Amino acid sequence: MKRAAIVLTVLFIAFAIVVYLRPLTVYDAATHFWLLARGFRSDCVRVGPNRVHSMIGGSGPPLVVIHGLASRGEDYALIMPTLAKRHHLFVPDLLGFGRSDRPDIDYSVASEAEMIRGYLDAKRIDRCDVMAASMGGWIALKFAAEHPERVRHLVLIDSAGFPFATTMTETAFTPRNLDQLRALIALQTDRVKSLPDFIARDLLRKNREHAWILRRAMRSMLIGRDIMKGHVQRVTMPVLLVWGTNDHIVPPAIGKEMQRELSNARLVTYSDCGHLAIVECRDRLLPEVERFLDAR
Repeated sequence: MKRAAIVLTVLFIAFAIVVYLRPLTVYDAATHFWLLARGFRSDCVRVGPNRVHSMIGGSGPPLVVIHGLASRGEDYALIMPTLAKRHHLFVPDLLGFGRSDRPDIDYSVASEAEMIRGYLDAKRIDRCDVMAASMGGWIALKFAAEHPERVRHLVLIDSAGFPFATTMTETAFTPRNLDQLRALIALQTDRVKSLPDFIARDLLRKNREHAWILRRAMRSMLIGRDIMKGHVQRVTMPVLLVWGTNDHIVPPAIGKEMQRELSNARLVTYSDCGHLAIVECRDRLLPEVERFLDAR
């Protein structure tokens, strides 16, 4: 009995050390197993020479969810079980992110949009609804413009893709110290008032692992290589635009500009949400999305 208590104590201390030194590793594993426990499966397919990972679950019409920069599919874990109740949900990790491969490419919107096309081919999805946020929205909009026959409904949340004035540089998403990290978080959300140093340090460590990818993606976007303004004539499917009015990254005015240029778009705004409205405002956003997708 005494020996068992000692073993348990040692294991507890070891786990506490892991949590302290690598909190994100523990969180990522917990999120992954939480989704598995809710019926999702982890899937990998070949898209060209690259391995693309996704989480798949639910039943119903296919819905593809595309994440943004410095993110991964499983970062949307809080909304995935709800969406999977009425949809066959596909949540891929873009190239360079999550569990997908990190090839030596430019990480442009065009290259990621082409990956989405290849992913749908690999999963034998001819036509689907698409929901995307931030840089993912730009990717989804480009995909819809190039392959409109494959998109039934399009949901864009705080989406990039149209030009706007910004002070961000290609290093904006690669902070080098705790102050820069906290400034980046404040840019994305007003809801994180404080962040423990041990978590912040691990965020910096993880960010450094793929900083070169983030810089390439930011460089591609900032030079406007794949700007969609003036190139959305073929996006005639129903489009739902969702914006947090406190978005400090993509101005809400861009949502209004997209609405004017897209022939079949509706704009919904949430006054108390920022750039992460897809998570921050999920209790209001998801019913709105479901009503939109139900209008078939």
